[in-house]
Amino acid sequence: MKIAVIGGKRAIRELDKLFCKNVEVSFFIDNNLQIATRLIENKKVYSPYDFPKGVVDYIVVLVYEYGVVYQELMDLGVDAAQIINLNDPDTDLFAYGNIFHIDAAERLKLELRMDYMDRKIKALEDSQRYFEQNYLYEAVGILKDREIRLPQIDSVENTCAKIIADRCSISRYGDGEFEIILGNKAVYQHGNAQLAIRLKDILTSDLENHIVAIADDYGTMKGLRKENKNVIRKYMTEEKREEHYTLLDMDRKYYNAYISRPYVIYPHDETEKARKRFDDLKQIWDKQDILFVEGDKTRMGIGNDLFDNARKIERIIAPNENAFDVYDEIYDAALEYGKNKVILIALGPTATVLAYDLAKEGYWALDIGHLDLEYEWFLKGKGYSYIPHKYNNEMLGDTRVEEIFDKSYEASILAQILSTHEGLS
Repeated sequence: MKIAVIGGKRAIRELDKLFCKNVEVSFFIDNNLQIATRLIENKKVYSPYDFPKGVVDYIVVLVYEYGVVYQELMDLGVDAAQIINLNDPDTDLFAYGNIFHIDAAERLKLELRMDYMDRKIKALEDSQRYFEQNYLYEAVGILKDREIRLPQIDSVENTCAKIIADRCSISRYGDGEFEIILGNKAVYQHGNAQLAIRLKDILTSDLENHIVAIADDYGTMKGLRKENKNVIRKYMTEEKREEHYTLLDMDRKYYNAYISRPYVIYPHDETEKARKRFDDLKQIWDKQDILFVEGDKTRMGIGNDLFDNARKIERIIAPNENAFDVYDEIYDAALEYGKNKVILIALGPTATVLAYDLAKEGYWALDIGHLDLEYEWFLKGKGYSYIPHKYNNEMLGDTRVEEIFDKSYEASILAQILSTHEGLS
């Protein structure tokens, strides 16, 4: 009998005690792309998105938090009857007596539970530590105590209203853009000194038809999910906060970068509030001609109705990674095809620069980030989730994108920028 295993690799030498002699572990599956494609004990490790189908009888899930893994496998088309969740209380191990040594399986379940509890305790301790590092700043946001200053950041609602009323462009700054300015490693954009200079300059720019938006992470984080607050607290250490403050003008009003996050950072049961945020955003491109400037396989609007109220949609396709390396080509194409259109850009930090440069030339250009993915997640109603046909650099493994053919998508492409500087196609 052939099986695949998710989890359990730390106890690789003990797996022969867990499984019966007639069971062969054919390969492992792991979401961590850093170990995917490696060999462990001469067994290959696959990503959940590319393991060979139909060659094993069962997939045995050894991780304690089996529910997420089980759902992910189901979403990827694995038959539920082939999935054995070792730690599921409803799993009758005796029904799999030809697979497991029952005593060893029960012992492993106990060990996994103890390890899980240890990690939970560690996570709670870390969460408390991050809270203690940040609670003074969060309290300042509530009490309006000016002894500790906070960046002035307008609301998401006012940011959206400003864009609509004044037809102004927007450049957004999150942790990725700040890390590039600070000379640290960026995700999906290798080091580029010119990009760092441009991002720093635009952060202090002052165009009449352009606004600068930063993530509202410095004060109360009012309304955000607890889980998102904890992630922000972990990032926003005293040292990191000071680095940001040296780059920001504390007397300036910034707009809110979370305009591109209408759903996932808020409690997921607040459906009507999220719907209202999306409806407000739709007014930006209502009855407008749209030009998307997006990464390969980003496919904004494909499979949903987010942009159905636009008059026409056209696209420039650019590289998903290291887009700034071909910035001049992207910029020239946007100038050529973006006249009298609302230009919606999803290209990571490159979008921050492009929106500003196009605004200087009188174009209406918006850096909208993961807005389309946010809408997909909202429609599914499960928070972060895998969208097979769309590129996502935020979820481990989700850069593995299914190939599809969509006639409307193909017809909307005006130009494609190649990552090898070969020009437009």
